[in-house]
Parts: sequence; structure tokens; C-alpha cells
Amino acid sequence: MSKIIKKSIIVLLLVVCVLGFVVLFFANAIVERKLKSSLENLPETVLFNYSELHVNVFQGELYVENPELELMGNDDSVANLKVKLEEFKLEQVSYWRYIFNGSIHLDRVLFQDAEILYIKENRKKESVSEKMDKTSGSKSLKGFNKTVKIDNVDFSHATLTVFKAASDSVFLKSENINISFNDIRIDETSSKKNIPFNYSNYRVLTDSLKFNVGRFETLSLQELELTKEKWIVRNFKFKTKYTKAAFSKRLKKERDYFNVEVDSFYIKSPKFGYLDNRFYFKADTILIEQPDVEIYRNKLVPDDYTIKPLYSKMLRDLKFDLTLPIVILSHGNIVYEEKVKTGVRAGSILFKDFNASIKNISNTYVFPIKTELDIDTKFFGTAPLHANWMFDVNNKNDDFTFKAQIGRLPVSRLNRFTEHNLNIKLEGQFDEIYARIDGNVDRSSVNFNVKYEDVKVHVLNKKKKKNKFLSSIANIFIRNDSNKNKDRFIEKKGQVTRDKTKSVFNFFWLNMQEGLKLVFIGDGII
Repeated sequence: MSKIIKKSIIVLLLVVCVLGFVVLFFANAIVERKLKSSLENLPETVLFNYSELHVNVFQGELYVENPELELMGNDDSVANLKVKLEEFKLEQVSYWRYIFNGSIHLDRVLFQDAEILYIKENRKKESVSEKMDKTSGSKSLKGFNKTVKIDNVDFSHATLTVFKAASDSVFLKSENINISFNDIRIDETSSKKNIPFNYSNYRVLTDSLKFNVGRFETLSLQELELTKEKWIVRNFKFKTKYTKAAFSKRLKKERDYFNVEVDSFYIKSPKFGYLDNRFYFKADTILIEQPDVEIYRNKLVPDDYTIKPLYSKMLRDLKFDLTLPIVILSHGNIVYEEKVKTGVRAGSILFKDFNASIKNISNTYVFPIKTELDIDTKFFGTAPLHANWMFDVNNKNDDFTFKAQIGRLPVSRLNRFTEHNLNIKLEGQFDEIYARIDGNVDRSSVNFNVKYEDVKVHVLNKKKKKNKFLSSIANIFIRNDSNKNKDRFIEKKGQVTRDKTKSVFNFFWLNMQEGLKLVFIGDGII
């Protein structure tokens, strides 16, 4: 009897094993066939090629050899996005859920050494993403009725290259980028959104990134780290591609030359996405550490007569919603140079140890909240300067108030600008300057208060030589110092009409220039 039982058990085990192999074979075959069928019936805008595809249902594995994904653009012959891999492997896949209820649950998706190529289309053309927006959801995910859950998605040591469609030139390049997402979920609801998936956290890390911003400028950074809690950028550089002389030769109209370096950006609690099909970005705090800014303008190049909006209008007209409660600039240096005469060195203004807090940079706030800049720096590296600038982004007249207080400053520091802009050369010293500018998009009034000593004015002719006659008359009408006044201050008030083809800072300079002119020259002297 025992022999019969033993034989029965052995036979039963053999049957179970055979059935197991049969089930395994057919289960693997069913899943492979279903997956291949899904890949063969992708939307026309999506192409997916591979050499081999294998699954193991019981071990929950999927292996794809030489996978290549392409998303097509406006021209069906050109791919907008192309991703290449040598191999792709999934582990801990729940195939049973996929077979019986159409849901997919993946433990981890790893893209190792991926090569990602993307073509950035011309904005004037209607891109694929714009078409998606108009149809309320991604074209490639239209009618998506599955549920996909992925615990972790990782792109490890990927290369990313973004090309401009029009010129086929490189717009962005990163040799080593690592991207991870946690708790991804794609379902019918999420597939209709501009960002077609939900996630709990993300991390982007790259050790180098280069942008070809446009015809004249490049942007690069040494390290980028993005997470849900913070964004960190290190060794940021924004530079003009050419030397100042070569740059000027290429210009048909005035344009600023830039050499900007920033030690680091720190953005706390960044949030972005779409609300009612409009993109938004907001963050709790942005800290900009050690910005070193050089701006140069060659005034010998023909003027740019396009209208330059004030910053309140620029914020108001943004194509997305921006909400930044506070931005802090710490320990910066700013140099502005302006060349106005051939063979003469460009005049410059220096702001050393520049610190600023900027509140409410936004186009989402409502009255009475205003944007406010509070600045402390050393004017020309020596004179302490404190400034406060306030405006309301919702005010369509672009009203603003700018107040500045400057400490002890040798007036000769201003000569690089006064010689060219006022045809005067100054000697002596400012003890204190108080200036208040109340303006709008069209004009401004300036209240200028100065305490000074041992000041002399030299009026210059067109050849920048001293005009002795006019200089003598000018010095008759001004006091060498302000000690004879009760409070030792000279106060003047003036009006300035804005040249809308010039920058915001040109408008400020015209007001300071008007104050200096009224104090030291008066009306009608030159």
C-alpha cells in the first residue's frame, strides 16, 4: 500500500511540474503576446523598436534588448524625442494584475546609460505639446484607461542633447544627468493633464549643463540638484560668446554685453505645474550667493528704438503665473560700463558688496501688496548706498517710488559719466546725497538733497576741453560747499520725461543727472 502511495505522490508531483511548466510557458507567452500587441498598436506619434522582448511571469521580470523610443513632431519624418538604450530590464513586475484587470505595478524601472535626443521646435509653429493642450490632454495618451504604478524610476548616467529645429544647432547638452521619480501613478484622470502622471518626489542631479541661449549668449552651470524640497544651482555662468570688440562688430543695434557668474542659487520649496491650462511657478525663498555681474554697452552702435517696459509691466505681462515672496542677493559685485567715444576708455559705475532683499516678485498678488527692493551696497566701492524701490505690478500706469541715500563720495568718481552726459567735470566731495524719484511710465519728479564741500565745476566743450568762460559763470552761481545753509543741505526739485526706448536704469540716471545739474549748474547755464 505504501508503494502505491509513493508512486501516486511521485506521479502527482510530475503532473504538477508538467502543468507548472505548461502554465509558465503559456503565461509567459500570453504576457509576451499581449505586450507586443500593445507596442504594435501605439498611437501614430509614438514609435517603439526593439530586438528582443522576454518575460518571466513567476519571477516578475521583463527584459528588452536594444529598445528605442521615438515621439514624432509636426513633420512625421522627424522625431521630437528619441531615447536609446542597450538594454532595459524590469524586476518585481505584477503580471497577474495586468492579465486580469489591466493594471501594471512595477517595483523599479532603471534606464542605464540612456542617450536622450530632443528637438526643440520653433515656437511660431504649433508644436505637439501645444496641440495636446488644445485637445485637453496628451495625444499619445488619449483614451488611456489603464493604471500604471511605479515605485521608482531612475535614469542613471544619461546623456541629454536638445537641438533647435530651425538651425539643427545644440540648444542644451548634459553629459551626465541622473533623474529619479518616486511613486509614479498614471491613470485615466492623470493622462488628461498637461503633466500626465503624479509622483511623490523627484531628484535631478547633473554635474554639468550647457545652454546655447541664443545667437550671442551661452549659459552653463557646474552642478544642478533638484528635489521637491529644494533646488540648488552651483557655479552658474551667463556670458556673451564674443569679446567686446568682436561683439560690437556683429551688432546692427545696441545690445548689452554680459559676463555674469553666480556662486550658487538656492530655491526653497519650489512648486510648479498647470492650473486651468496655465503654467505656474512659486517658491518660498530664493537665495542668490555672490553674483558677479559685468554689463557693457557700446553707445557707438546704432540705437535700439524698441519700447523698453518698466519692470512692473514686464511682470504683469508674463505668460505664466509667478509667485516669489522673497529673493535675497548676497555679497555681489556689479559693474556697468558704457563706451561713448572712439579711442576713449569706457566709463564705469561700480557697486561693490551688493546686498538686496526683494519682496513679492509676482504677477499673482493683489492690491495693496507691492513689490519692494531694499538694497545696501558700496557705490564705486567706497560710498555706502542704501536704496528702496517700490511699485505695484497691478498699476497699469506703472507708478513707482525710488529712494536712495549715498554717503561720503569724492565727486571725481562721477566724472566718467558727467563728462560724457553733462559736459561737466567736478572736483570736491559729497558728504551725503538724498534722492527721491516718484515716477510712472511717462515721466518723473526728482527731489535732490546734497551736502558737499570744496566743489568746483568745469564746463567742457564738444572736444571735452575746459570752457573757462562758462566754468567761471557756473562757479559764480554755486557755492563751493553747503555749510551756509541751515541744515547744510542744498535741495533741488526737477522733472524728467522718460525716453521709452531706453532702459529702466537710464531713466533713474536721467533723474540723478537732473538733480546734479540743478545743484551745480542750474537752468540755462549750458
